[in-house]
Amino acid sequence: MDTKTLILKTALELYNSQGVHTITSRHIAAKMGISPGNLHYHFKHTDEIIRTLYTQLSADFDAIVSVAESPENVQLETIHAFFIRSFELVYKYRFIFLHFVEISLRIPDIRKDYYALTQRREKQFIAIFEELKSRGIFRKDLTETLQQALVTQIFIMGDFWLSNNELTLRLRGSKAIKHYSNICYMMFYPYLTPSARSSLRDMEWGQGGNLKKS
Repeated sequence: MDTKTLILKTALELYNSQGVHTITSRHIAAKMGISPGNLHYHFKHTDEIIRTLYTQLSADFDAIVSVAESPENVQLETIHAFFIRSFELVYKYRFIFLHFVEISLRIPDIRKDYYALTQRREKQFIAIFEELKSRGIFRKDLTETLQQALVTQIFIMGDFWLSNNELTLRLRGSKAIKHYSNICYMMFYPYLTPSARSSLRDMEWGQGGNLKKS
């Protein structure tokens, strides 16, 4: 692993475990066993490290969405898998989401990119919803307003579930991912056709907040 990649990996570990307030470039360099000068050769300051990690996160999300929006993949099962993969990614970069407002104010480019991202994502989700309607999975009577509201709910849930978890259940790892991705998945229930609802109705809460077939 090259030095630049190792810096990003180490920074991600430290930010996730200790937050962005206390971790400096010196902490990252010390953890790696290199000099601060060596680190600054690759990244001038910590904001540049955070910006690069955010760019990686955004690219990883693009890859997940590109798979989910392929017409042949638009099924309830693949949508559920999409939420799980998305929440796994959020957990991997959890420091960004736990400090998202602060980071976006500290690094304006991230705030600008995030706004553009939400505009692009909304169009992608609406296209997925239309495909679900054409397949008889989503109700035909769903208006554009209702679909846009669902997109906003997905954004809020996806971006801020970690904060809710920290203040309430404090689940860790796979338990947190499964619990909250399943809650997000269940938001689809009111929008489904009666036949499609049966697959969700057959699920019940298992131990650790996981959904399981009854």
